[in-house]
Amino acid sequence: MPQPFAIAGHILRIDLTRRAVSIEPTAPLNARFPAGMGVNNWLLLEETPLGKEPLDPENPLIFTAGTLVGTMAPTACRMTVSCKNVLTGGFGSASAGGNFGPELKYAGFDHIVVTGRADGPVYIDIDDQAVTIVDAGELWGQTTWETEQALRAGIDRPTLELLSIGPAGENLAAAACIIVSHTRSASRCGVGAVMGSKNLKAIAVSGSRTLPVADPQGFVSESLAMQRYLLGVDTTRNLRKFGTSTSFEAWNHLGSIPVRNFQATQMAADEADGIATAVKEKRYIDKAFGCFGCPIMCSQYQRVKTGPHAGTRGEKVESQDYWDFGGKLGISDPAAVIALSELCTRLGLDNTNATNPIAWALECFQRGLLTPEETDGLDLEWGNVEVIGELLEKIAHRDGIGDLLADGSLAAAKRLGRGSESFALHMKGQDLAEEMRVFKGWGLAVAVAERGGTHTQGGPLTERMPLDAELSMQRFGVPTAFDPASYEHKAELVVYYQRLHNLLEIVGICFYATYWCGMQMMGPDEVARLYSLATGKTKTGDDLMAEGEQILYLQKAFNMRHTDFDRAADYPPDRMMREGASGPHAGARLDRADWDQLLDQYYDLRGWDRVSGRPTPENFRAVGLPELV
Repeated sequence: MPQPFAIAGHILRIDLTRRAVSIEPTAPLNARFPAGMGVNNWLLLEETPLGKEPLDPENPLIFTAGTLVGTMAPTACRMTVSCKNVLTGGFGSASAGGNFGPELKYAGFDHIVVTGRADGPVYIDIDDQAVTIVDAGELWGQTTWETEQALRAGIDRPTLELLSIGPAGENLAAAACIIVSHTRSASRCGVGAVMGSKNLKAIAVSGSRTLPVADPQGFVSESLAMQRYLLGVDTTRNLRKFGTSTSFEAWNHLGSIPVRNFQATQMAADEADGIATAVKEKRYIDKAFGCFGCPIMCSQYQRVKTGPHAGTRGEKVESQDYWDFGGKLGISDPAAVIALSELCTRLGLDNTNATNPIAWALECFQRGLLTPEETDGLDLEWGNVEVIGELLEKIAHRDGIGDLLADGSLAAAKRLGRGSESFALHMKGQDLAEEMRVFKGWGLAVAVAERGGTHTQGGPLTERMPLDAELSMQRFGVPTAFDPASYEHKAELVVYYQRLHNLLEIVGICFYATYWCGMQMMGPDEVARLYSLATGKTKTGDDLMAEGEQILYLQKAFNMRHTDFDRAADYPPDRMMREGASGPHAGARLDRADWDQLLDQYYDLRGWDRVSGRPTPENFRAVGLPELV
């Protein structure tokens, strides 16, 4: 059978309990579901047994590279990991850039499905379609960087790419992530803990195959034209110069930072200026680089040359790192943020899911709910960089108070009690990264996200953009896409961006290359042209957006099967409704009646039941998924 266009063509299955490897074609599932993320979600839905805890060996851990990954399409590098969510018990996924996804497809695989549990630590070595399960006892206990260094020293292949877990994943911390291509992080949902529960330390891959496209001349021409276009866009220039950290100052100015565990929404001017100035002056940036096929190059090689953190060398520090360590934990030294972010990378910790339980603990200490005797003698004061670094180590190793924090802020609050539940900020059980009070569309997206508390499943950045009503209508069909305070039409806007985000996960194109990040960037129509030329399947932007809708229904079906999430799970934390914001929107909070109306509008747009917040059988048929009825 000839290789299909743009698709590697195979699913790799690995049962670690039996140390068995099998390969099957991707084509039958690609014919039924959107390729990449669609097939991943279907496999997760069909093959996750009922009644099993997230870390049960029978549950699958599934990796995929999107449809266009490995081709010349700009930024087509993303890979997605799917599993049962350690924090919510429902749908879980994490996405990462870098070079692993393309190399996986060059080895001939669109997906890896891992089940079972090895009888001791192992890693998987994929050399084209030769797959070996290798003992990794000597790697267990090592950091992600030490693991990568050891594997590169022992595997002599020039195109080798790696992903691994650190001590956090080995010790089944809910904040554990998977580190990809040295510094890229597949974070959220405890994916690193699921990998650790299988005694799987790492996956190594290298391939020598090619990915033929349907119209080589047309695809190359369109890809190069889009690459050149993106190079000239202001958003690209900004991201290349400063990375995503360039947005920190604006976010703080708008009062949208989770300060001291969301007690406030704007950092003090002197604290924020210290961070913003370092970013604008590129004080710690040595050079910019990018993931596979990326003209934007939003990554920076960062180095701290002086001060207490001298010698720190990290990559890919994001704006969100300044929320997590700067705002949330009260740290105003940007060098400390870089150092703590690097520490999380080495330990294999998701910054958000690690800093949230720490912020909870700091607030509990502030309010006298935790004593020094219960904190291993540590003085849990806001902004104490040394103590926060020690807490990260303790979480990764489940040492002392780290064992309390390792399962997330909600689990910690349930264990401690004493009214501390009020200070565990989460959605559906997953720790919360995002301030929700001011930006109503953003807040709705975070609240209804199927994996729990995330802005990358529909969060509209338009509320922070200088749009006008005319452009808002032209692009989104609503006049208020730019108005953060308005509840009006925000349900339509979130539905639009949910479809766009899922579309991008199908094809494996980075969000930053699209007009989620800037209105001049790519939209669904531009992605559809690339997709059509590559696959030979002619599709419009609307066609792909409809496939994005199918992705959401597959996720919803997983939650309906494995959780009792209902309308109540789509309400934000009580703090967002009870306590007002600070900064320019001082006093702003989410109003219960307005929120109820917003949820009604969101459910009505899809025809879902208002009381349960769930789709009907007719909804599944309407989106082309009769299998789920």
